[in-house]
Amino acid sequence: MTSFTLDELARILGAEPSERPGPVITGVRPIEHAGSGDITYVANQMFLEKLAASSAGAVILPQGLDPGGRSCIKSRNPEADFARLTAVYYPYPAESPCVSERADVHPEAVLGQDVSIGPFSVIGKGTVIGDRSVIGAHVVIGGQVIVGEGTRIFPNVTIYPRVTIGRRVIIHSGSIIGADGFGFCRDTDESGLPVNVKKFHSGTVEIGDDVEIGALVAVDRALSGVTRIGKGVKLDNLVQIAHNVEIGDHTVIASQVGIAGSSSVGRYGLIGGQAGIRDHVAVGDGVILATRVGIYRNVPDGSIMAGSVPAMTRQVFLRAQSLFKRLPEMLDRIRKLERAILSNRKDTK
Repeated sequence: MTSFTLDELARILGAEPSERPGPVITGVRPIEHAGSGDITYVANQMFLEKLAASSAGAVILPQGLDPGGRSCIKSRNPEADFARLTAVYYPYPAESPCVSERADVHPEAVLGQDVSIGPFSVIGKGTVIGDRSVIGAHVVIGGQVIVGEGTRIFPNVTIYPRVTIGRRVIIHSGSIIGADGFGFCRDTDESGLPVNVKKFHSGTVEIGDDVEIGALVAVDRALSGVTRIGKGVKLDNLVQIAHNVEIGDHTVIASQVGIAGSSSVGRYGLIGGQAGIRDHVAVGDGVILATRVGIYRNVPDGSIMAGSVPAMTRQVFLRAQSLFKRLPEMLDRIRKLERAILSNRKDTK
C-alpha cells in the first residue's frame, strides 16, 4: 500500500503543510468518497460544508481558507495538486521490460531500452519504439512509425504506417491513428448515375508530446501533408479528427466531437461534447465551444460560443440564421414601436 505523511506530500507538491501532522495518507479521493486515511481537496468556500461532513483525514485547499481544524496542505491550485497526487497513488501498473514471444516484431524494427510489447501485437518494418514505452496486447503498428519514449499504447489500438507519435503519449483501447480520411468526389458512370471516386491519402499524422487519446478515437491521415495534434492535447472517447486537421497545443476536446477536414483549432481551447466543426474552418486560440455547438465559420481568438438549432431545410436554415443575427436590432425596433403605440394611446385620450 502506498503511504506518505502530510509533510512528504507537501514536499512532493512544493506546497505548505499545516502544523497538524494528521494521519498517514494512503489514498486520494474526492470529498464524497474520502475516508480517514485519504486526502481530498476543496477548490473554494462553496465546498466547506461538504468538507465538514466528510471523513477525509486531510484536505488540500487554497491559502486563506479555513480547514476547520482538519490537517491540510495549502495550495495555489488545489484541484491540480489533487490530480498530481492521483498519479502518485494510482499510477498505471509497472510493466517489466519484455517482448512477448507471441508478438510479431519485424527484424528491421528498432526497439529502445526497457520496452514492453504484449502478446499478439505486430510491429512493422522500420518502426522505432522509444525507450520505456509500453505496447499492450493485440496492438498493430504499421511500418515506419515513430513512437516516442515513455509512451503507453493500450490493447487493440491500430496505428497505420508512417505516423509519428511523441513522448509520454497515452492512447487508449480501440483507437485508430492514421486511417484514410473521408475523401471522395462525385462523378457519374456511363449511365449518368452518381458514383463516388476515392481520394487515396499520401499524408500522415503527427502527435505531439504528452497527448492523451481516449478510447475509440479516430485521427485520420492527411490527404497530403500532415494531420497534426499539438503537444498536451487531450481527446476524450469517441472523438473524430478528420484529414488535414490541426489541433493547437493543450486544447481539450470532450466526447463525440467531430472536426471535419482541413479545419484548425487553436491553442488552449475547450470543446464541449457533441460539438461539430465543418471543413475549412479556423477556430482561434483560447476558444470555448459549449456542448453541441455547430461551427460553420471562423471563430476569433478568445470567443465563447454556445447554442444549437434543430435540423431544417437549407433554405429555411439560411433565412433563420440571417434573422437570428438581426434579433437584437429587431427587438429594439419592436420596443420603439410599443412605446410609440402607448404614447399615441395616451395622446388620444
